[in-house]
Order: sequence, then structure tokens, then C-alpha cells
Amino acid sequence: MVKILRQFGTFIISTVKDMTKKERAEENYRKKFDEFGLSDRFEFIRREWSADHDRRFWSRCKTCGAEFLSYNEVFRGRQKHLICPQCGTTSDGGVIWERSPSCDDAMAFYVQGHSVRETAERFGVTKEQINNSVKVRGLTNGRMFKPDASDASRLIEYSKKAQEETKERLINRLDSLGFEYLGGYEDGRVKIQCKACKDVFERTSDFAKRGKVICRKCEHERTLIHQEERRKRQKIDSAKKQEKKKAEKLAKNPLGLSDYQLSRMALLDDVHVCKVCGKEYTLRQYIESVKSKYYRDSGYCSAECRHKANSRNVHKSRKRRHVPENHRQRARVNGCAYDASVTLPKLIKRNGLRCAICGEMCNLNDHTWNQYMGPMSPTIDHIIPMAKGGGHTWDNVQIAHAICNSYKSDSIEEGT
Repeated sequence: MVKILRQFGTFIISTVKDMTKKERAEENYRKKFDEFGLSDRFEFIRREWSADHDRRFWSRCKTCGAEFLSYNEVFRGRQKHLICPQCGTTSDGGVIWERSPSCDDAMAFYVQGHSVRETAERFGVTKEQINNSVKVRGLTNGRMFKPDASDASRLIEYSKKAQEETKERLINRLDSLGFEYLGGYEDGRVKIQCKACKDVFERTSDFAKRGKVICRKCEHERTLIHQEERRKRQKIDSAKKQEKKKAEKLAKNPLGLSDYQLSRMALLDDVHVCKVCGKEYTLRQYIESVKSKYYRDSGYCSAECRHKANSRNVHKSRKRRHVPENHRQRARVNGCAYDASVTLPKLIKRNGLRCAICGEMCNLNDHTWNQYMGPMSPTIDHIIPMAKGGGHTWDNVQIAHAICNSYKSDSIEEGT
């Protein structure tokens, strides 16, 4: 049973992963369609995808079977009900009589000479609905009278006039918002051009009349400018915060001491003894005398004692024995023979590059230690060290690695 459940869960996960973005969006629309209770009167067909990425969907009226395209204003809470444009059926079970095609048929029947009662009985509606429709279409101007056949042309002229007035209001509204009308009102898709960036795009006539018209290109540029201003403000705010922290830190630490120096402040009152004069002193007294900010014991009570100690150290260093730096000086110090013709290039020419201590070949291009030599570089090795009486002569020299010569040191044989 557990194995079957795991396989079923794996199948569900793989199926969800395989769903494309459009399928997930359409499934989301279908769920919302059921959540808002639209499935009682209408049937969801599919979501509409267009170049403008309009959020619309197709649905079918269960009353008259008409398929129509609608925006998702119901899902956003901007529209209360979904309305069928063919029969005027709403999602709550009502009917919008003024928007239904049967209302046009009733008005055409009415202007042929029939009374309000006859029209209401013929189309199965109330007299109030007929009267309201007649008033809205300007057939009676608020008074009940028996129309004749000429009212049919009056109805057509009124519809054309109302459409032209609506179109003119739309053009004036677009002009006030900074857009230019290019056409398409009769087809339901208004073509608009932005006066600022000259970008041309389309909107539905209902959206252009009621909704907020926005140029996406200009809005994108304004968004970029807003983001840049926001980054500048954040940068200024960050700099102000850093300055504030720096000021607070400076108020706590006026001398600008490091964390180590602050930790040493606890030792300011410890008693120390001067190495020169033997006087007892504290670190606080020494800092005040030399005007230093370093909280560290130097071993001296004052700057004078420190200078005396430094001069003594210099005098001692001058008295140290001079260490020879080359073979000539070593021969003179050790009192051994020295032949100036013994050089490394001549010794390499005589003996080659094989080390006499380890038997491996030397490397002239080894510069691991510095620019002159490395551990595998060839050097002059004295068979009997100069420190033990061996001279710098041709019969007492051989080739050796620098590292092998160093390990041999002043021994006669390697490792001894």
C-alpha cells in the first residue's frame, strides 16, 4: 500500500512539473471561475492569450449558448457579475434587459405602432422595463404616446448620434490624458498613440472609456527614473547612517584607538620597573610623558631612558665580530690558502653540473629562493671546510647543490 501511494505521489509531482506556464494559468482561472460562483450560469472554455498579454477568458452562456470574451474584472472585484452580451443573463441569475438583444427587438416592435402592454406581453417582460428602455433610447422624451412607423428611423438616428457622442467624448478624454486617437472605435479595439514617446498600441473601447489609460513605454521609463532616485536616496541614507555611527564611535573613543588599544586601557595603572634607572612607573605616566596613544609597556619610564637603552644597543652592535661575506674574507679570517682563479663558471666547466654530495644534476635556472639561486642551484663546496683549515684552491673544491652544501655545513663529510 505504501509503495502504491509513493508511486501515486511521484506521478502527481511529475505531472505538475510537466505543466507549462499557460496550463497553470488556465487552471488558476478555472479555479477562480468556480470560486466566484460563475459556473452556475456560465461554462469556462479557455483563457485568451494575445500579443498585448490581456487577461481575458472565453466562457459560454448556459441560457442561450453564446460564447463571448470577457476581462477578469470579476476576479479582481471591479465587476460584480458576469453578463452575457447575447441574452443579458448575469451570474447571479438576473437578466440585464437593456443590454439584451431581445430589448432591441422589443423596441423595433414598439416603434411599429404597438403599445407598451402589447410589447411587454409579446416579450414576457414588465411594463416598467419597456418604459425605461423607451426613455433611455429617447423615443418618448418621458411621455407615453402611440408611436408610428417613422420612429424606427428615429431609433436608428438616435443610436448613431449616441455612438458619435460617445466617440467624441472618448477622443476628448484621450487628448486630455496625453494620447492621440487613431481609429478603431467601431471595431471595439481603439488604436492610440502616446504624444510623449510616439508609441502606438491598442485598447478595448470599454477600457479606454472607463479604465486608466497608461503608455507602457512611458511607464517603464518613469519606473526606471523612480528606481534610480530611490537608489540615490538609499545611498544618501546609508552614508548618513555611517557618519552617525562614526560620530557615535568617535564620541566614545576620542583618540581613535583600536580595539586592541582599548583592551589595554585596563592595564594603565599597573606598576612597572624601568630597565635603565630602576624607577617604578605606571603605563599612564609613561603615555603622558611621551604623548603617545599606544597602550603598551616599553620597559622604560621615560623617553630619556628609552634613548639611553637604544644608544647602548647600537654601541654593542658595532662591537660585534665582523662576519665575512665572501671566500677571500673567510680565507683571511681562518688563515687558509686562497686562489683567486677558483670561480664557479670555471669549476662547472671542469667538473660539470653533477652534485658531488647527492649525485643529482644541478639546475642553473632554479630561482626559488631569490633572483640568483634556489635549492638546486650549483655552488662551490669545500671538501675540507675553510673553518677547519681547508683552503680555497683547485684541489679542495667541488660542485654541490645549494641545499646539500647547506646541510653539510662545516663538516668534512655529509651528515658528520
